[in-house]
Amino acid sequence: MQLYSDTLLNELAEQQASSDCILGQMAGGAERQVLEHLGRLFDKVASPVQDRWVESLRSTDNRRFFQGFGEAVSAAFLVRSGWEVVDVCSPMPCLIMRHPDGRELRVVTLAFLKTPVTPAEQEAKELLARVVNRADSDHRITILVKKWNTHKFDPEPIRRCVDIWLTAIRKGEWQGKYATYEDDYIHLEFALTDEPTQPGQGSVAFLLAPSNGLHTMEVVEGRLVYELDNLFSKAPDGTNILVSMATNTAWGLPPGLIRSMFYGRPVWSVADGHHENRKYGFKLGDEPALFQVERYKGLGGALVIDRPEGRGPCGRAYLNPWSNTGLSTEDLSCASFAHQRAEEDGYRVMGWAQG
Repeated sequence: MQLYSDTLLNELAEQQASSDCILGQMAGGAERQVLEHLGRLFDKVASPVQDRWVESLRSTDNRRFFQGFGEAVSAAFLVRSGWEVVDVCSPMPCLIMRHPDGRELRVVTLAFLKTPVTPAEQEAKELLARVVNRADSDHRITILVKKWNTHKFDPEPIRRCVDIWLTAIRKGEWQGKYATYEDDYIHLEFALTDEPTQPGQGSVAFLLAPSNGLHTMEVVEGRLVYELDNLFSKAPDGTNILVSMATNTAWGLPPGLIRSMFYGRPVWSVADGHHENRKYGFKLGDEPALFQVERYKGLGGALVIDRPEGRGPCGRAYLNPWSNTGLSTEDLSCASFAHQRAEEDGYRVMGWAQG
């Protein structure tokens, strides 16, 4: 059985101009090759999985399609590292993966459909970031957009506000690391990070907007806790799980917030001038975090997948250093945040590695 014939993809592509169907948009654009890749993956999976995917991955209902798409892309990151998709499972829809060494893993995919940012909103955010990027700051700056109403955006007052703030910090006249700007249309909060600004690097570490920021984190964490509690309460003892979170756009979430959700805040972090080489120290019991929950010992990690415009699906893994699943960077064909050294009292040194 073929998942996507050329005829089917061509028909979907013809319909996409007058539809917001994700499948049709992919069939008629650069991501058609992603669908073709999933078609080849479909040929390799077990029959029960094919029966499930043929329903979801051909659906023109966005929620149904994207659940199947998230599952298939999640599986692909493991299949490229030697795993096989051997079955579907309950109590909730998930995939059973098996490694040649005999390990078995359940992959649970949570799909999040987000409303794409409008071109006008994106242009305003980019202009704001460019303005603050030119600020003379020894440390990088984060921007939290607490309110943004449609208006003719003038960046000059914000530029002056940031310059006055940074000057006051250098003179020792400012207490703390935060500053705010507010007018009739917008409310912004600025914060200095502990990350030094490198030569040739802009001052903005990240910009967090309401449409993809704090609200998204609340939704994601709430759903993760609900689904994991439900799953571990019903799964057999010794079940090993990888949870995958997939969205139809770019997540747009700062790495620090994601790390804190899984590991808690680091006790320390060090770098050699290259962001990808930064190391973090986390201690078990120091912070409330998903990977530190005792009943989640079978949770090997989290796969975070987004779909930036024009790039297709991108993934990165956050591995649980306190889990008993034994998942490692070799198990996933993507960048992984993994423990590099274990010490006494649950202390773990973490960093990024390419799988």
